[in-house]
Amino acid sequence: VSLTQHAECSLILCQGYKYYFIKEPKTWEEAQRYCREGYKDLATVPNMTYMKTLYTDSTENQGNAWIGLYSISGKENRRWHWSLPGVEFNDKDVKWSAGEPNDGGRYLENCVVIDSSGGLLDIGCSNVHSFICYNEQNKSLHFIDNKKKWREAQSYCRENHTDLASGAEQLKEAVSTFKSSDEPRSWIGLFRDTWRWSDGSNYSYRHWRDVGELPEELSETDSGTRKCAMTELNKEGKWKADDCNTGKPFFCYDEKLILINERKNWDEAVNYCRKHHRDLVPITNLEQQELVQEKAKNASTPHIWLGLRYSCALDLWFWVNDQLVCYENWANDTDTGDCNLAVAMETRGEHKWFKKNDAEMFSFICSLS
Repeated sequence: VSLTQHAECSLILCQGYKYYFIKEPKTWEEAQRYCREGYKDLATVPNMTYMKTLYTDSTENQGNAWIGLYSISGKENRRWHWSLPGVEFNDKDVKWSAGEPNDGGRYLENCVVIDSSGGLLDIGCSNVHSFICYNEQNKSLHFIDNKKKWREAQSYCRENHTDLASGAEQLKEAVSTFKSSDEPRSWIGLFRDTWRWSDGSNYSYRHWRDVGELPEELSETDSGTRKCAMTELNKEGKWKADDCNTGKPFFCYDEKLILINERKNWDEAVNYCRKHHRDLVPITNLEQQELVQEKAKNASTPHIWLGLRYSCALDLWFWVNDQLVCYENWANDTDTGDCNLAVAMETRGEHKWFKKNDAEMFSFICSLS
């Protein structure tokens, strides 16, 4: 890919969701009902790109607005997440130190460090440690010898790289990266919380104003009433927790993707999408990959068609909507020996892309606009 193509790729924005700001104050549950009646649901925010889209339309407003994130009481309801959007947690990928995770401190231990042996320990997120960042652009890890709280470390990595080190592959590399340092412990991008999205999606992205805002960071005896999330109506758009019965404006969202659970070959899938919607879905960045893989989890086939096909005449892969191939998530190399190839993404596991004969029959996802 040329430098010119890289510049063009950087201008492509993901278009999976459209947000709507509703000024009329409602409680969180009232807002949820309102959004489900007229739209898809209360706003889900998969990543920072969408967060920027959300607050762009509300920067002239003051105060806060509900989003579709709520907390289920009880430490037993916590779920582990990787900080990097699109990386799903699998317990088989992590090597806990003996007796971990154990919630052994005064506060609930919801963040994770890697120790000198390569084992993982859960500790309180307000502790300060060095940390390991991941940079998506050059696929590299960076050890940061600057002690910060977990969320401060996360913010640093997001501002200067991509995110905290996340996922099985990065974890393996982080072990060797960390062992070369003199630090006894370093943060990685593993955390757990009790927060859920109203639409049932499992996105790990969080944008909290301060770790002390969160009920689950407090002692086990703190019952708290701040079980619903709101976003500040300013350029930062940081999130806070509040009493769900408080009246606030809110954000709804509609999707721009639709899963078609009908088995079709690649050409039939393209024709169906163009007849009934817009086109077979493209994926041009990590954010779009995350949205598509979340939707693909409900597919009835082991793979779904994407709008990516191989041209023998040009000897290259191209998206059906003529967008550049800026982002790739191949399960293997892209060498081709067949002129009838298109791309299908696995609906489980790591959601890698596979080269398939275009006559195979899979479900597929259409873009709506």
